[in-house]
Amino acid sequence: MEGKMNRLVYLGVFIISVLILAGGLLFLCAAVAVQERFPLAIILLIIGVIGAGWSAFAYRKWSSVQPTALAARITDLAAQNDGELAVSQIMSAFDVSASVAQAGIDQLVAKRQCHAESRGTQTFYIFPGLKEQKIVRKCTYCGSTFPVKQALQKCPNCGGNLELVKQ
Repeated sequence: MEGKMNRLVYLGVFIISVLILAGGLLFLCAAVAVQERFPLAIILLIIGVIGAGWSAFAYRKWSSVQPTALAARITDLAAQNDGELAVSQIMSAFDVSASVAQAGIDQLVAKRQCHAESRGTQTFYIFPGLKEQKIVRKCTYCGSTFPVKQALQKCPNCGGNLELVKQ
């Protein structure tokens, strides 16, 4: 509910600011005939620009730390860190509190995109889909492995079929 309220406040300030801007433009047009309206037009334009700019900036900052948006940013950060992250890394990279960082991670855990792993006193979140994996050719019969660089279709040891597998 609080998130919806924030969004409504930012939207309300933006709409009011646009209306003030429109009034400022109207007074600016009217200032051609009556010069006394010019200062009011400038004041309205300044207030409208400041209000619209603030609300747009604040909304953008607020929306970037919502769990859904933060989860996407966390996934990008995990890709840069070999598929492993701690909450402290998220906090420092995105300048968010521990509870906000944990909400983003919890969303990824719920979607089964990562899982927690304890190492000593710290918990790391592992993103299996982002970890580098070595691929080799493996014989289905004898189990011998060969590098992918070798263009083999049959096992040189037993003649069995080779298939690509992750190691």
